Amino acid sequence: MNITNECVKCIVGQIDKATKLLNLEKNLSLEIMEEVEKRAHKFSFNHTPPFIAKDVYEFLAFKTGIKDPLEKLKQESIKKAISYLPLVEEKIENSEDRLFTAIKTAVAGNVIDFATTKEFSLDEEINSIFDTDFSINDYEVFNEELEKTNKLIILSDNAGENVFDKVLIKTITKLYPTLKIYYATRGKAIINDITIVEAKQIGIDKYCEVISTGVDTPGLEKKRASKEFMKLFEKTPLILSKGMGNFECLESYSDKRIFFLFKVKCDVVANQIKRNLGEIILKRG
Repeated sequence: MNITNECVKCIVGQIDKATKLLNLEKNLSLEIMEEVEKRAHKFSFNHTPPFIAKDVYEFLAFKTGIKDPLEKLKQESIKKAISYLPLVEEKIENSEDRLFTAIKTAVAGNVIDFATTKEFSLDEEINSIFDTDFSINDYEVFNEELEKTNKLIILSDNAGENVFDKVLIKTITKLYPTLKIYYATRGKAIINDITIVEAKQIGIDKYCEVISTGVDTPGLEKKRASKEFMKLFEKTPLILSKGMGNFECLESYSDKRIFFLFKVKCDVVANQIKRNLGEIILKRG
């Protein structure tokens, strides 16, 4: 899925939002924004939004001298997500279909996203998610594929979500104790996305193997992934892809091994899948 003019505005807006969040000195903020807007005029419309975003976020890190500019935000998101664990774990435990409820929990966490113009409330999402229907619901097919497979890759997305991803992984391991699960993170800090650091921080590695995709993009750009990861990716029979960034990078492949799990948080993605802003999706590739 390639960028549109709306994506260009969104990416520039993200950097503006980041400079304000970091409380940068005025002249530095102006310098960063002038350069980002200059680069925006040269964005290639032959690339995905995550591929384009990589460049300007790397520029932000370079100009500020901060390797992980949104580290504080990531930690705040993780802390807030942890506060909901008693509620969601009780919901799953008392559910007739624990896997489906755990998937609902995991998609609720997808509202934690710095890289969108539309902001959603985690409080509202958690309190409504268990009574919300998927707009596209390929759960039955996913469940059937899960029962048949011996390996599963979960492509991670944003920090804070990892707390709910851990709940999902724990649920899957209880239901399928012989299943090998890989939790795949970004290769380096980019926006507020999960790296190996945030995954291991909350102990996901106790329940599955945490690996790096090697990508420096906020989505799984195959051409930016490591050869080691791509070798595993190509031979793994089932993949659960979380978030819009991974969807933007992978939807064009029409890969039936992939199931996309995300909340629709922008009009561009909404138009692509012919659904509405704010809806939740579990869609086979």
